[in-house]
Amino acid sequence: MAFVEMSKIYKVYPPNVVALNGVDLSLERGEIHSIVGENGAGKSTLVRILYGMIKPSSGEIKIDGEKVQISNPSEAMKLGIGMVHQEFMLIPSFKVFENIILGQERSTLGFINRKKAAKTVQQIIDQYGFGVDSNTVVSQLSVAAQQKVEIIKQLYKKAKVLILDEPTAVLTPQESDELFEQITRLKGQGKTIVFISHKLDEVLKISDRITVLRKGQRVTTLENKDVNAIELAKMMIGRNLSQISKRESQPGKEVLSIKHLSVRSNRTNKEVLSNVNLSVRAGEIVGIAGVEGNGQYELVQSIVGTIRPYSGEIIVNDTDLTQAPIRERRKLICYVPQDRKYSGLALKATMLENMIMTHHLKDEFKKGLLALDWKKAYSYAKQAAEQFDILYRSLDEKPEVLSGGNQQKVVVAREFSLGYTLIVLDQPTRGLDIASTEYIRRLILQMRDAGKAILLVSADLDELMQLSDRLYVIKDGKIVAHIDPSKADIHTIGNYMLGVVN
Repeated sequence: MAFVEMSKIYKVYPPNVVALNGVDLSLERGEIHSIVGENGAGKSTLVRILYGMIKPSSGEIKIDGEKVQISNPSEAMKLGIGMVHQEFMLIPSFKVFENIILGQERSTLGFINRKKAAKTVQQIIDQYGFGVDSNTVVSQLSVAAQQKVEIIKQLYKKAKVLILDEPTAVLTPQESDELFEQITRLKGQGKTIVFISHKLDEVLKISDRITVLRKGQRVTTLENKDVNAIELAKMMIGRNLSQISKRESQPGKEVLSIKHLSVRSNRTNKEVLSNVNLSVRAGEIVGIAGVEGNGQYELVQSIVGTIRPYSGEIIVNDTDLTQAPIRERRKLICYVPQDRKYSGLALKATMLENMIMTHHLKDEFKKGLLALDWKKAYSYAKQAAEQFDILYRSLDEKPEVLSGGNQQKVVVAREFSLGYTLIVLDQPTRGLDIASTEYIRRLILQMRDAGKAILLVSADLDELMQLSDRLYVIKDGKIVAHIDPSKADIHTIGNYMLGVVN
């Protein structure tokens, strides 16, 4: 008998959107069970039902053979089910033990024995080998250590089942390997791990069993034996995934030149970028690798104009943009931001309005001094949507109803069709499924081969290695390495990211 059984789980959203169509899932004690599938396949819906965040339309859940009703996360926790979300839920100014006991405080006469609480948390940390000090302030921890704190929080709550949603999304290869060791240790102590990831190599490395979902249905559950990433991908998308080939770059004129760029934090007045020098030429992709929070965001925002540096210069096509307003920069730079929902799109505007943004500044779309030629705008948007393979019903619908992959295609279509030489990409495939990721990466290479200069910031080292012609590594706001990806391995780059260089 399985430890956890989910049987015939249906979830239907109004008016008639079927997110889950009779899905079965069984979890054994002491196993690592991965769930894979494209965006929209039902992975998140299924585990959120198990964690009590979503109520199923119908179906049955049993734990140790007994039928249970899980109406909210508190009930799930009482049943021993914990979830670590992709976006951490920690209070940066609190200490580790304070974050962990929050909501589960054990007090005497209304007073918390903080010393005893810290000791209890440290015992759990030591028991599972997480190597964190319970008295450290969370803001002082690395991203990987914060990930550990999230897991420790669930162990403090006596979780028997741990749901990990994209736990390695922002970790270096070394940090991922360490996390896998800890997950394996948890499995050895009888914990059940549900592992959700788009990284199929990691799924194959860590899993005992794998469940594949496609379009809200379970395709199969299989033992992790004699199966490879190509076969898994085919099960997920229902077709063979072709390999991306990359021609040797033919770089031309320097398009982006950044010299001695330094930026101070408005809040602390400390340097978040320090004396950064880099360049991007036409016909090449230059990648920026680094653990998140090491200056990548400030670098990108300095280029597009939302942050002003206090020293240095930014030159695009021989034009000094260091102090230029954003509108002037938008005449030279195509920009895909890291957050498509809040920075890349106006979700309440129409598809047409989103597609025409920035293009409306061009003379070709103007009708008289102030009016926009909507006929031309509609023709352009329709053609771009077809060219970039966007699945939509009408240009009058809003992007909020589209899948994540199609939302990203709207942003990419708008920016790439601007026709400018410089393209700045900030996490262009974050949160996308394997098919959408493949499509966007192919487009990026096509732009490079068409002579565009591309600056690519990504937390996905595999993506950087696959696409980049040159690679800069940023650490603590400084460029610490300039690497030819064809002559380096992923762990060497990871060492530079962590500041551990052999």
